[in-house]
Amino acid sequence: MTRVPFALLAAGAFAALTASINPAALAQSDPHQPANDGSAAASVTVPPGQVAPGVDPGTTMANGSVQNSIQSVHAQNAASQAQYQQDLAAYDQAMQAHGRQVARQDVHYAHQKRAYADAMEAWRVQDYACRHGSNRACNSPAPDPADYY
Repeated sequence: MTRVPFALLAAGAFAALTASINPAALAQSDPHQPANDGSAAASVTVPPGQVAPGVDPGTTMANGSVQNSIQSVHAQNAASQAQYQQDLAAYDQAMQAHGRQVARQDVHYAHQKRAYADAMEAWRVQDYACRHGSNRACNSPAPDPADYY
């Protein structure tokens, strides 16, 4: 029950506040343009209290500054894009060079692996001969994988 009178009181205060606000005082006007008082030719094209259209030197200057800033940003973006493309090309070249180096290393590793396998095979033959009485095989050094490259 106490909420209903409070709501009515708040609504009444809001109505009183909005009635005291003058909408004409809140209308924005351009200080470089004369206000339209409803007289003469201005009243034909522009409603009273509004600003007649025209060229404001401050707005024109601000617009020019903004346009120059936009052009500057576009130029900077173009330069940044060019640098980005150069960086991508350098990265691609580095990755291709790295790929070639990895391929060479893989070939070298395959040769090294094959040489080790061949040396082990020769050692097994030598070991077999030594176990079956060949003094020459027993006195020979173990095969060196470098001899099989």
